[in-house]
Amino acid sequence: MSLWRLETFRLFRTHRIWILLAVFASFGALGPLTARFLPEIVDAVGGGVEIAVPPPTPELAMAGYLGNALQIGILAVAFVSAAALAFDAKPEMAVYLRTRASIRQILTPRYVVNMAATVLSFSIGTAIAYVGSTLLIDAPRLGGTITATLLLAVYLVFAVALTGLTASFVRSVPGTALITIAVLIVIGIIGLIPHVDPWLPSNLVGSFDALISGGEFDYWRSLVVTIVLSLGCVLASVGLMGRREA
Repeated sequence: MSLWRLETFRLFRTHRIWILLAVFASFGALGPLTARFLPEIVDAVGGGVEIAVPPPTPELAMAGYLGNALQIGILAVAFVSAAALAFDAKPEMAVYLRTRASIRQILTPRYVVNMAATVLSFSIGTAIAYVGSTLLIDAPRLGGTITATLLLAVYLVFAVALTGLTASFVRSVPGTALITIAVLIVIGIIGLIPHVDPWLPSNLVGSFDALISGGEFDYWRSLVVTIVLSLGCVLASVGLMGRREA
């Protein structure tokens, strides 16, 4: 069995693909439902207290999806990717693989399969949110939704690449995932600096709400930087893992 088939088989056998799909698809359904029925929910549990609730809009539905999906989704992506890329966490498996293939041959299918699974899961979640918003409220801007989904896909690919780079320094799966999440949080905090934010990968996260709301495309800088950083993380991880003993 080739390493490509093995990694694809492992993705399904370990239920990692179903974890990603469950996270993004569930929030894809929940976002429009929450936006549509939030006023009724507030009235039912408000206990007679008047609470101002914004009217349901497709933008609110898609924002609700992204807010929840990224919080839990990034966590799922980091752990699923770490389980594949931090293969040195199991010394016996690491020795077996390293004596039969090069680091590039080992990592390439793991990167590609996990990046594809992440992007596919997020895209399915977005499609569910779009259909749900269309049926319950109104159709979001299709062009903005597609463009924003592609930009968020690039950000998620960067998250997987960063996980691989972290795995070249840390052997354990939980440690790799948690450090990756911490780095993404730090990048988001640095993005609070106005002149720096347009260049950071975290700026792509804000594109989702902005483009669906009809905002202009102004994400070339963060898009190019994110692609370059993703390639750099992948190449660096191959070099570092190649020099590390199993």
